[in-house]
Amino acid sequence: MDRRAPQGARSGRVPPAPLTAEALHARALRHLDRFDVSAVQLRALLRRLVRRAELDDAATAMLEGEVETIVSRLVATGVVDDRRFAETLARGQRGRGASALAIAQKLRARGVAEAVIVAALRDVDEEYEAPELAAARAFVRRRRLGCYRPPASREAMAKRDLGALARAGFGLEVARRALEVHVDEDVF
Repeated sequence: MDRRAPQGARSGRVPPAPLTAEALHARALRHLDRFDVSAVQLRALLRRLVRRAELDDAATAMLEGEVETIVSRLVATGVVDDRRFAETLARGQRGRGASALAIAQKLRARGVAEAVIVAALRDVDEEYEAPELAAARAFVRRRRLGCYRPPASREAMAKRDLGALARAGFGLEVARRALEVHVDEDVF
């Protein structure tokens, strides 16, 4: 004897609330509580929510207009700030060993304007004496390249290490200097 409810009649799921401008705004704020995003990313998220809601054409058009209003309001109040977003991402990526080229590419992919990217990189790079070299050295240390490899494999892997740095966006001279760093042998 099967005591399950017929399909659809008590599935236990609550139907989603209708999508409104207030619901979109609340969703944007919840997302911003968890993640720092650019205005372009937030706009794309909200548009995706509108598309997935499967509304009629009039409701979709109305909510598309509300998306622009919500994003504009959040930018105007400073909740969404592309400059702050770019600086935060650039600072974190620099610390992990990312080149300026790689950082700029990540910011462009997130919809940050070129002028904001240049200003953010300039501000973050003021913290370092030689920012590209410091980032390349952090990359070498994190990936255990060059002098961080076991001594027996360093020479055999030298070209591969240069290639890894080149693919990460570092120039040849910076890559060579980063690989010249000497560490104490008792690291191993």
